[in-house]
Amino acid sequence: MSQLPRQRSERWPLSPRSGRPALLGEIAVVVVLVWVYDRIRDIAATRASMAMDDARRVLDVESWLHIDGEHALNDWLGAHLSLQWAACWYYQLMHLTVTLLVLVWLYARRPAAYRSARNALVLVNAIGLAVFWLLPVAPPRLLGGFVDSGVVSGITTQVSHVSPDLYAAMPSLHIGWATWVLLQVFAATTSRVARGLAGAHLMVTTIVVVATANHFVLDVAAGAAVAGLALAGARAIAVAVAQRAAADQDPSERLTVS
Repeated sequence: MSQLPRQRSERWPLSPRSGRPALLGEIAVVVVLVWVYDRIRDIAATRASMAMDDARRVLDVESWLHIDGEHALNDWLGAHLSLQWAACWYYQLMHLTVTLLVLVWLYARRPAAYRSARNALVLVNAIGLAVFWLLPVAPPRLLGGFVDSGVVSGITTQVSHVSPDLYAAMPSLHIGWATWVLLQVFAATTSRVARGLAGAHLMVTTIVVVATANHFVLDVAAGAAVAGLALAGARAIAVAVAQRAAADQDPSERLTVS
């Protein structure tokens, strides 16, 4: 007599021979996130007054903490038009491009790490959307005394995609995603080049989002914290799934055959 474990259906379908989640399911996750973001963005106008007040409070807190470096960076960038142009294009394009490249690389080359990485990225966005809903914050460029680099450089008028929520500066998802990139690259490879590029991306993104007056310094800190929290959440999910899989292999779930 021998016992064979009863096979149970996967909660997340896997693509044949790869162990990766099915590609259509992964695309569906992205579509849902975009839809939810659009719904929240639709109510932006109703939160304008609250967002402007919250932005001033953020600036007051930074001033009290002596970390309000937005004006200095913004003035410096405004005096270098070529850098301002490059910074605005980096802000518009690189956050999504780099994040998707890393996500696709993990899917194709590091399938064992992909699911947890994807969960962490989903959590980054979910936490960010929740904060956008509960605590709308206008970016510095909408306050007096700041140069709107996107307008001055003309980049804003050249970008055809849907503009982001004007009142969703806190936390900075640009920084949340860049921190996610750094954490995933460091976990997935020991390549000094890859790790150096990931670190440089986070550093450049940090300077760009503040210098272009799209985010406060505290937005940057909040974005990094959200990424760390999301990573911890994804690891907790992975542990829970592993424990559930182990529990499913108890004797009562086995079939007896001769």
